[in-house]
Amino acid sequence: MKVATHDRGEIVHLAGLLGLSPALKDGAPALSAAHDPSLKRCGWEPFFAALEARGLEPVFDTEDPGASAVLARSEARPMERGHASPGAALAHSGRFLRALFGRP
Repeated sequence: MKVATHDRGEIVHLAGLLGLSPALKDGAPALSAAHDPSLKRCGWEPFFAALEARGLEPVFDTEDPGASAVLARSEARPMERGHASPGAALAHSGRFLRALFGRP
């Protein structure tokens, strides 16, 4: 299934699930699974800044673990930086912890 998202938490989660790392190529954002000399690995903040500056969002293929994410034009909407409530943040954290410890 292809998933396009602008949610930072979901981007980091899906990238980790698919073994992708944030990178920049001539200032443009990229996600890479393998060493590519044309890519400069970076942290998530520079990656998200480059995404926002170019109005892009990653599209992940969750059924093909070997596929890299494609960066596509996003609809005009801001990146989500936080959660609407403490309960929403706790629910999101629970999803991460369940995945980390292998519990349903």
